[in-house]
Amino acid sequence: MKKVLIILALVLIIALPLSAANYAKPNGVGAGLTLGYPTGLTGRYGMDDFRFLGNFTWDYSNGFYFDVGVLYDITEVTIANLPIYINAGVQTGIGIAETKFQFSVNAIIGASYYFEDVPIELFLNLAPGVAIMPSLGFSPKGGLGAIWYFD
Repeated sequence: MKKVLIILALVLIIALPLSAANYAKPNGVGAGLTLGYPTGLTGRYGMDDFRFLGNFTWDYSNGFYFDVGVLYDITEVTIANLPIYINAGVQTGIGIAETKFQFSVNAIIGASYYFEDVPIELFLNLAPGVAIMPSLGFSPKGGLGAIWYFD
């Protein structure tokens, strides 16, 4: 799994220079894919610096999972003349694995890049958290993905 994340991060680093740096963030409804832990479908609703998110994912060890949350773009940093937005937020999720109900709360930290000419967001999120049910424990999540905004 670590090799997949490293490869995806390299693809992102190579793909970022293909877009110019001056643009407006896409807003409205978007859908895409997250690769990581867990992997699955993601949807977002963007409102300038805010992103509401929902994920329907599959985790090979924990089964299906659905989570919702919010992200806020805290600041912008420029790396090689490319604006990267640093964001943070929170998500909560429920899941089912081997007929066991799961519930967790995660903090989200990440980075997003928005292309100039197409309504696409590339992102990398890490979400350390706490599993509350069926037992108390560590609940890490994270992934690399892309969202296409329709509005």
